[in-house]
Amino acid sequence: MRHSVFSPLTRRITLLIVLALIVTAGVILNRTESILEKALLEQTKRQAKVFMYGIESQLHTLPDPRDPKGMQGIIDDVMQSDLNLLDFSIYQMYFFDRKGKILAHSHPGLHPDKIVTDLYAPIFEKQQSVMSDTVEHIIDPKKGFEIIKTDIIVPHHLDGRVFAALELEIDLNKTSKAIKILDTQYEFEIYLIVILVILTTLFIIWFGMYRWTVLPIRRLAHITQRISKGELHARLPLENKKDELSQLGNSINDMAESLERLFDEQEQAHIQMLQSLSKALETKDSYTAGHSGRVANFSVKLGQQIGLDKRELKLLKQGALMHDLGKIGIADHILNKPGELNESEYEEMKKHPVNTAIIMRPLKRFKEFAEIAAWHHEHWDGSGYPDNLKGEEIPLLARIVCIADSWDAMTGDRVYRKGMSAKDAIGIMKKEKDNGQWDPELLTQFITMIENDINNNAKYLISK
Repeated sequence: MRHSVFSPLTRRITLLIVLALIVTAGVILNRTESILEKALLEQTKRQAKVFMYGIESQLHTLPDPRDPKGMQGIIDDVMQSDLNLLDFSIYQMYFFDRKGKILAHSHPGLHPDKIVTDLYAPIFEKQQSVMSDTVEHIIDPKKGFEIIKTDIIVPHHLDGRVFAALELEIDLNKTSKAIKILDTQYEFEIYLIVILVILTTLFIIWFGMYRWTVLPIRRLAHITQRISKGELHARLPLENKKDELSQLGNSINDMAESLERLFDEQEQAHIQMLQSLSKALETKDSYTAGHSGRVANFSVKLGQQIGLDKRELKLLKQGALMHDLGKIGIADHILNKPGELNESEYEEMKKHPVNTAIIMRPLKRFKEFAEIAAWHHEHWDGSGYPDNLKGEEIPLLARIVCIADSWDAMTGDRVYRKGMSAKDAIGIMKKEKDNGQWDPELLTQFITMIENDINNNAKYLISK
């Protein structure tokens, strides 16, 4: 049975891990984007703050740093300079004093006084700059579209105290575009990294799952299937006896060993019972005992002729020795009748294969015994009994015993008749070879075997 390298277990676990990685990557991406955006915004503010301190330092180059006209000139110069080098855009910029009066503005004209709230206290009292933590969304009255802005305020020092403050309202649209561009590039790189991480993780997980989980489980399943089919000798080779699957495999091996020992004991007891029945049958019908021994010998010789292995030869011999054991249930007057059987007696005699198979049925691991017993009277053309099996439907060992049984029936002596010679029996078999009773190929092998023995003056054929 072929197995996919991606087993259902591997697919389910891999899917869960992929989902976990995707969720984790999404959370990380969202969080890092937020951190990145915040960092860029802070960097923009710091750049703006440095820029404003540069403006404030220019005030000290004026003849009168308090002169609003001088302040306005500096602001005008800044607004007319190339501001594209900055990472931010200036929405508006102005100087105001402690009372909130506008001293200079990037948009000249009349401007209402600024309301100086507690937000500006650090500027005038502690001489510290202030960067607003809030981002405002306003509609530009001239351009008519939304502006995103934030404020930075630095103090203007004069004679050791703060004379005025410079406030810069930063237009963050340019910064937002830069953030979006960076976000897009960042997301692409993050997604690429995530995909590579997922693929690498999947390969590592698949390899680990397949090597240390799926393959051991499949081996366990294969061994348990073999054991369930009666192969109690099957064992799982264990490489590492410390992990859980190896411990499970060791338990299965122990279970199989216990079952094999139990079945061996049961089968030995059953075989002993069969041997006792065989002795009882010998007492009841002395012919059957000698007949079974001869059939076993001829069967084994034919099995060797066609190249059966040692196990099959052993099964063949034991099955042939007990193939007529069911005759113990046949009435004595039928079994020992000195003449040919009538129709009803013959029908009764035909029950012995089934009886033998029933007796042997508990030998689960040696089903060949029951097959030989049940079907050694089946014919190649389907005219035999009890199940009218045909051709290769009949098990090989049963076909072998069928030929050996027929041979001994022809050549063996009975109370009411003497057996025919080996040559006469060979002649009948050759004549009937293609008439359907026996497997033609096996019969050809059997005839060749017997003829070789005749030519070699085999002792068991000399009297015939």
